[in-house]
Amino acid sequence: MKATATSGPCGGRARVSRCLVPLLLAVVFASSSPAAPAPQGATSPAAPKLNSGGDAQTLKLSLRECLEKALAANPEVAVEALNVDVNGRSVSLAREKFLPALNLNFFNQDQTTLGTWGAEGTNYRYKYNYYVLNLSQKIPTGGTFSLAFTNSMTDTGRSYTVINPAYFSQVQLNFSQPLLRGFGSTASRLEERRAGTQLEISRAAYKTKLIETAFEVESAYWGLVDSLEYLRVMESTLRESRELLARTREAARIGAKSEIEVLSAETEVARWEDSLVSARLQAEKTEESLRRLMNLSPRSGPQDPAIEPTDRPEVDEKDIAYEEALAAALQARPEMAAAARSVEASALEVRGYRNQLLPELNLDFSLWNPGQSGVKYIYENDNPFTGQLIDIIRGSRMDAIRDVFNSWPNSWNIRLSLNVPLADIISRSALARARLQNRQEVLRLENRKLLISFEVNDAIRELGNKKQKTASTRAYRVLLEKRVAAEAERYNFGLVGSEWLFNYQNQLAQARANEIRAAVDYRIARARLEKAMGTLLEARNINIKDRP
Repeated sequence: MKATATSGPCGGRARVSRCLVPLLLAVVFASSSPAAPAPQGATSPAAPKLNSGGDAQTLKLSLRECLEKALAANPEVAVEALNVDVNGRSVSLAREKFLPALNLNFFNQDQTTLGTWGAEGTNYRYKYNYYVLNLSQKIPTGGTFSLAFTNSMTDTGRSYTVINPAYFSQVQLNFSQPLLRGFGSTASRLEERRAGTQLEISRAAYKTKLIETAFEVESAYWGLVDSLEYLRVMESTLRESRELLARTREAARIGAKSEIEVLSAETEVARWEDSLVSARLQAEKTEESLRRLMNLSPRSGPQDPAIEPTDRPEVDEKDIAYEEALAAALQARPEMAAAARSVEASALEVRGYRNQLLPELNLDFSLWNPGQSGVKYIYENDNPFTGQLIDIIRGSRMDAIRDVFNSWPNSWNIRLSLNVPLADIISRSALARARLQNRQEVLRLENRKLLISFEVNDAIRELGNKKQKTASTRAYRVLLEKRVAAEAERYNFGLVGSEWLFNYQNQLAQARANEIRAAVDYRIARARLEKAMGTLLEARNINIKDRP
């Protein structure tokens, strides 16, 4: 008798074979053991070593640490800081003209002079010396005070000289003040205010450079986070592809999969290895950008530690209204402060040139007292030609100085001088040019406000879109993970080909990378809004007063 197969869902030898194949596939692909090694002769390229991998040293840095290092060491920031110092010295130099000025002069002469009058002899010796001490002080009204002390000595060999040697002293107080042109602090402090304007502009440029550098550092920092996370996604996907390749080879060995399935899996592994190399190169470029901003030397080999960011991109749930952001920007943006100061400075220039159109009316006042002493020869009848010397009264330099203050003051003068420059009054070109420049500065200020309003509005709109993008990419990634898990089950049972599974795995890898990139883009958009508002440094707890 012939044996007959029992009836049932797997009845018959052919039916048994069709039922055993999916069962064997399920056993092979459901195994949780490590991937089986590739058979000899069947090799695949090894995964590239990552620069931030286990053997290489890493430099773990937070975002704040990177900002601190960059703002302290960035050469471009240092240049702007030196500009502030240079303009600060210019202000000090302009103020120095209001410091007292001390002047000391000394002169000494000793000569022999040939006589031209018989009474003085054929020749005589003449000695003369003096010293002058002068103290002057400019005042904000445009005037000048000065106090001068003079002391001199004359000693001559001329005959019939009544006082010889003779000592002369004098103390003189002078005051000079312009009453029209050049009067007031606007004219006298114009140079100082010009220097002050340049100082404020350089300070605004310095803060602007700090904000721009901080934004570049933050963008590079989050870009490095994105590149490294993308690198990890590629590495994880490559590892999963290799595990699938190992299981596919095992299934092909027992006859459950064809060689074309193995070839497809090997192709997929090679593709992910190529993507991993590209991702590693991109991460290295991003890290170099961050190192350049921090003024760190480039990585020349594995001995140089790689930067490892420690902060994670998080989504801030707090929103900001356009009106609030614009008000903050107009208040905090350094360009606004510089533009406002330029308007003030140009208005002062108009006032200064208007003052230059006035006539020159100057007041000069002097108050002084002379003193005299020396060796005085008393002749009979006060006539030295008699030759009858009666007495000699001896004095000194100090006597001449005392004589100055015996009857102080006894001499003064006052002078008013008027000069009408017709060319300046008729031309008025300088004043017209100053008014046009003032109008330019006002228009620049208004244009700056308009540009800032558009910049803030664009930044708020971009931030809102990036926030929505983070939510949508997260939801898509979660759904795609479920779909890939379902497709993997179907592939295990042979219900779909490897192309379907690989396609969904590619989509999942891209979805994971997109989710990370969306969070990074949100952080960069947040920083861009704070940059547009001029509050980026304050938001990162960086005090500009602590900068060099």
